[in-house]
Amino acid sequence: MDLLWTVLLMVLVCSEAQNMINVTGELGQDVNLTCSFSSPDIIWFMEVQNRIRAGIGRTYSSDPIYFSPDLETKYSVSENKLLVRNLSAEDSRFYFCGRKDDGRTVYGDTIRLTTSK
Repeated sequence: MDLLWTVLLMVLVCSEAQNMINVTGELGQDVNLTCSFSSPDIIWFMEVQNRIRAGIGRTYSSDPIYFSPDLETKYSVSENKLLVRNLSAEDSRFYFCGRKDDGRTVYGDTIRLTTSK
């Protein structure tokens, strides 16, 4: 898994999100996160350390692309939704959605996912 994080880490500077959303899910359950963008091309990221983000996947119309095969077993991207499967304590973090605009990533929402106790 360390190699996966090394490959996927991206430092993104100057990224301002439009909305902050809090979502709470139960351990072991699936949780849907929804981006306010209605674009058919949404990119999903997760924060792995302060201001360091890893790409999860991207939707192209109906065909999602995952940045690693390992991520496809944990997450599912579809339209403007990110499904987090089998929620664990490690999944409590910030998630971000964005879209490409003139070659740069424009962020829509910051979603703080927490687990219920």
